[in-house]
Amino acid sequence: MSNNYYTECPVENVLSIRSLYTFFHRKLPKDYNFKGESHDFHEVLCVIGGELGVTADKNVYLLPAGQAIFHKGGEFHSLWSSYGAEPEIVVFSFSADAFPLPERSLFTLSAAQTSELLSTFAAAEKAFVFDGFQVKAVAEGKRSEAAAVVKRLELFLLSLFDETKEVRLGATGRAAENYARIVSVLEEHLSEDLSAAGIADLCNLSIPALNKTVAKFAGCGVMNYYNSLRLKKAEELLLAGASVKEAAFSVGFFNQNYFSACFKKHKGIPPSRVKPL
Repeated sequence: MSNNYYTECPVENVLSIRSLYTFFHRKLPKDYNFKGESHDFHEVLCVIGGELGVTADKNVYLLPAGQAIFHKGGEFHSLWSSYGAEPEIVVFSFSADAFPLPERSLFTLSAAQTSELLSTFAAAEKAFVFDGFQVKAVAEGKRSEAAAVVKRLELFLLSLFDETKEVRLGATGRAAENYARIVSVLEEHLSEDLSAAGIADLCNLSIPALNKTVAKFAGCGVMNYYNSLRLKKAEELLLAGASVKEAAFSVGFFNQNYFSACFKKHKGIPPSRVKPL
């Protein structure tokens, strides 16, 4: 039979994980409080048992068992045990060459998805070398097993992002509402050089209440958090091709040397070394 009889059917590679950074299954103590972080790779957190408090930039959620959250790269996130519960979680983080960013960040896990994720983690423990919760290398002689784990995670993500079930959330309370309002105010004034007093006035809060709220959900004082948002915005501008001077002025730093010192302190490199994408 000639080749002319056959037709080609191109298959799109819609999701391809390039690297794993973390993968762990833990039951957290009832007083657990992780102050938060952001990184340039993506992360998925699934609540298997109990209830977990989570921030995602300015949003605050209480996730009961059977819920999952997707943190895209660059998103600040923190977590804590809610109401003295001992939440059980599975977390993995990754970078990808092909990846369809989901339109939403919260998802409901089916029993089958939860079982598959736990099974995949058990397989990963045999296929990779771990240092605590970090994935450090493929275990010797386990290349095929490691590739199978990655493929299972890709399929898990695709099934998760296709999920249409309604997400169930716990009540977050007044403090979470105040935090969301504070972050909105800060994001609206990134081009300025506000003081703590100025931010407090805009949020209609006292300075102690302002700092207490931000510390609860972001793990730092309001000025530290405000400056981190400004420097994150400056980094985005630099990556888009702005000069150091343009980036500094755009986020309210009118002394370029001071901006460079702050940027290096927060980002680990001077702004002049950030190259446009």
